[in-house]
Amino acid sequence: MQAEAAKSLADMARDAVHTYPPTAGSHRMAIEVRDETGPVMQVKFTFEIEKRKR
Repeated sequence: MQAEAAKSLADMARDAVHTYPPTAGSHRMAIEVRDETGPVMQVKFTFEIEKRKR
């Protein structure tokens, strides 16, 4: 379950970057895995784009 959630989030992040090129700053994505009783885990992905001055 954990590996599937991590792979799904990585796929979502890749697709989002190709569809909506990120701007400078911090970017976060998360998915919550649930079963019939409620939340089981949350998988988070965070990255930051920092522009360098030339």
